[in-house]
Amino acid sequence: MSDHNGTGPENVTEIVSASCPGGMARQFRVQVESGETLSRWRLAGSFGDAEAASRFAATLRAAGQHPRVIACRALPTAA
Repeated sequence: MSDHNGTGPENVTEIVSASCPGGMARQFRVQVESGETLSRWRLAGSFGDAEAASRFAATLRAAGQHPRVIACRALPTAA
């Protein structure tokens, strides 16, 4: 997994591939680095398009947080 530090949709990191056809509409999740949780990252927002997610991440970055944008095409499930 790699972090997204750019501001445009071309810099979105895709870490989840489709697990089944017709699963979930593509969404872009914005996460911020957090020392409060064990997983290190917490969800800050979900968006339907990359531009909105990137703008939100830029706002968080300007506020001194360390965000990343992840493109999701399917819900992760346990194997």
